[in-house]
Amino acid sequence: MKSIKSTLAIVLILLSPTLMADHKQKHKAFNQEGHAKQFDFGRVIEAEPVYRQLRVFNPVKECWDEPVQHTRRQQKSAGGMLAGGLLGGIIGHQIGGGRGKRLATAVGTIVGAKIGHEAVNGHDSASSEQYTQYRERCEVRHQVSYEEVIDGYRVTYKYRGDRYTINMPYDPGKRIKLRIQVTPVI
Repeated sequence: MKSIKSTLAIVLILLSPTLMADHKQKHKAFNQEGHAKQFDFGRVIEAEPVYRQLRVFNPVKECWDEPVQHTRRQQKSAGGMLAGGLLGGIIGHQIGGGRGKRLATAVGTIVGAKIGHEAVNGHDSASSEQYTQYRERCEVRHQVSYEEVIDGYRVTYKYRGDRYTINMPYDPGKRIKLRIQVTPVI
């Protein structure tokens, strides 16, 4: 039993470098030329935000009271014309005699209607009243403003004693993941 344990221990010791090499190989990727790609991390020294101006259109509604002129026509009354025509016809009928009686009645009716119309509705045939009302008017216009937005980050990092700067779309934090390509020297 002791010899089986000893043999197993020796086999494990002999296989451990092979197993470790296989474990390391899993974390490598290969490019098209067959060169190994590995990943490492650099220490971020500074991540400075890079800003850009963004134009923003804000709709603004403006309202005001605007005067509007209106004309109100006074309604004409036909009552004055009817009453004047009737009275004029009666008076004309009293004045005339014979065939002239009809003519005097007709002229009296026309003149009486005109006088009755002007008496009730005024001398101005187009009498009207002007007045002003205020109506609210609104207009939407766009107010332009500018805002600064973060466009990315200028990242300075250190890797193996050297400083590098790169622009990134996000802040990487305290360290930055780097892809290292190992190329054999021929």
